[in-house]
Amino acid sequence: MGVETFHTRQVSDIDPQQRLAVLIVAPNASLIQGGEACLPVQWFRELSKEGVDVRLLVHARSKPELDRALGPLSSRIHYVSENALQTMIWKIGEAMPMNIRYFTAQLVVHLITQIVQRGAAKRLIKQYKINVVHEPMPVAPRFPSTMYGLGVPVVIGPMNGNMTYPPAYRSGRSRIERTFVPAARGFANLANFLIPGKRRADVLLVANERTRLALPSGCRGRVEILCENGVDPHVWRRPDHLPARPADGLRIAFLGRLVDWKGVDLALDVFAEVKKQIPSAQLSIIGDGPELASLQAQAARLGIADAVTFHGWVSADDCPGLLAQSDVFLFPSVFDCGGAVVLEAMALGMAVVALNWGGPSDYISPDDGVLVEPANRDQAVAELAGAVLALTPGKRRDMGEAAQHRIANHYTWPAKARQILKVYKSVCGLTASGAASDEPCQR
Repeated sequence: MGVETFHTRQVSDIDPQQRLAVLIVAPNASLIQGGEACLPVQWFRELSKEGVDVRLLVHARSKPELDRALGPLSSRIHYVSENALQTMIWKIGEAMPMNIRYFTAQLVVHLITQIVQRGAAKRLIKQYKINVVHEPMPVAPRFPSTMYGLGVPVVIGPMNGNMTYPPAYRSGRSRIERTFVPAARGFANLANFLIPGKRRADVLLVANERTRLALPSGCRGRVEILCENGVDPHVWRRPDHLPARPADGLRIAFLGRLVDWKGVDLALDVFAEVKKQIPSAQLSIIGDGPELASLQAQAARLGIADAVTFHGWVSADDCPGLLAQSDVFLFPSVFDCGGAVVLEAMALGMAVVALNWGGPSDYISPDDGVLVEPANRDQAVAELAGAVLALTPGKRRDMGEAAQHRIANHYTWPAKARQILKVYKSVCGLTASGAASDEPCQR
C-alpha cells in the first residue's frame, strides 16, 4: 500500500472558540484486515481532512501499516504495546468457536489493552489539550469500556450488534454455542457495571434499534442512531476504463469471507436455479476462507462449476474493478451485523439482493435493492432466485443509480465526518444541536 496524500484544512485556520481536539481510541486500526479495524483509520483521516486537531491511540501492531498508509499523519498516532499475558490468552482463544472466543478470550485481551490505553489517554489529554475522546470500536454494544473518568466528554460508537441467527437457521449451531452465548452476554452485562465506561459516556452511537436494546442498563448519556460503516468514494467507484454493462446475459457476484454464516452455500443453490432460466449466467465468488473446498465441491455437485469462478482473496485496490464487472450483488448472509460490502456494491451502482436480516436490512430500500425474508432454506433459495430473475436490465440500472445516490448522500466517509462533527461539537458545547445524522440507518 502506498502513502496517500491528504489535502487538509489547517488546524490553525479554525476559530479558537470552535477548536476541537479529538482523541480516537481503538484496540486495532487497519485498512487491510477488513471488518471493524478500518473504522478508526477512516474517522482519523477524514477528520484530519476537515482540519480537526485529531490524534489516534492504537495498538503497536498497527504501526507498520499505518506508517505506510498515512504518511505525514503518522506523527499524530500514539501506540501501546502488547504484553505476554495477552499473547497467551489470544492463543488459547484461537481454538474456540468464533462466538465463544468473542465473549471470552477477545474480551479479556481487549480489556487489558483498554486498561493500558486509559492511562495513555489521560497523558495525551493533558499534553495536547484534548477536549473529546471518541471510541469507535469494538462495535459490540456489550463490550465494556474503560474510557471513563478522563475529565473530558466521551463518545462511544457507532456500535452494531445484538445479532442472532434467523429462526430457521438456529438449529445448525452447536449445542455449546447455543448455550454459551446467552450466558456470556449476561457476563458482559455484569462487566459493564464493574467497568462503567458505557454507562458514563456522554453519547452512545448505535447503528439501529436492535443494538440500542443491547446497551448496558443504566447508561446516562444521549443515545443516537448513526451507521458504523461507510464507503470511501475514491476507492469504491466504477473504474472509468470498464465498458458499460451489457444488456444481455447475467453476471452475479458475492464478496466476503468464505465462512458458514455468510451463506455462500445458499448463493450457489440460488445460482443453480437462476442458471436453469438463463444458461449463460455467470457467478463470481470473491474471497477466501475455510469453506472454500466444500463450496467448490458443492458447485461440482450442482453441475455449475464451469459457470462459477472462485477468485480467492483479492486486494482492496483490485476489488472494486472486479466486483463492478457484475450486474447483481447476491448477499444471503444470516449473521452480519453490518455487511459493509453491501454499501460498497451499492456505491458501484449494483443492484443488491440480500436476506432481510442484520445489516443489509438497515441499508437497502425498495428503490435500490431487494430484501428476501430468511425463511427455511428451500423457500429462501426460491425467493432469492426469483428476485434475481426479476431484475431486468432496466430495473438493475435504475436500482444501481438510486443506490449510488443514497450512498453519496449518507454513507461516504466525508458525509459521516460531517455527521460526527455535530456530535463532538454538541458535547463540547460548541453547537446547540447534536443530531448525528440527516437520515437514520434504517429503512
